[in-house]
Amino acid sequence: MWATRLWWNLRLEGFDDVAVLDGGFRAWRDAGLPVVTGEETRPAATFTARRRPELLARKEDVLVALERDDVQLVNSLDRPTFEGTRVTYARPGRIPGSSHVFFGELVSPDGGARDVEEVRPAFEAAGALEEDKKVVTYCGSGIAATYLAFNLARLGRDDVAVYDGSMTEWAADENLPLEVGAPPAR
Repeated sequence: MWATRLWWNLRLEGFDDVAVLDGGFRAWRDAGLPVVTGEETRPAATFTARRRPELLARKEDVLVALERDDVQLVNSLDRPTFEGTRVTYARPGRIPGSSHVFFGELVSPDGGARDVEEVRPAFEAAGALEEDKKVVTYCGSGIAATYLAFNLARLGRDDVAVYDGSMTEWAADENLPLEVGAPPAR
């Protein structure tokens, strides 16, 4: 899951030719794929970053989103933190209007990513696959939110923004609203 943070950062800076090795190096070796040791030399290359600001949500963007029907905020934290029954950040709760997809439910028992069709229902229920809505994912500090963005890209939504400040930034500002309790039914 942590590799999706680098996946997202590279895409944010305009580098789209990036993949995540599901299962990591161990899965690569276990599959009998080639491995070399020693030094390797590759030709020099130049990368010119071209930031894609649409993939990054800031606090101000999320504040504006609270007033819009065409933006779906998706919280990736565990249910007690999402509902505010567990205080994990400066204040309990979630950003108002957020739906919920717990990142842990997207991970298979062997630690890899669940099959894309297994995760589709969770994202459908969260409203994250509605084409007429912009999706912004968030978590505690911008790691698990990238795992949601990655899974949404696997489902065809490569336009998902990540609120990088997430609950660490949001809950620390007492002027920002939070919801506590189970969300209303969609």
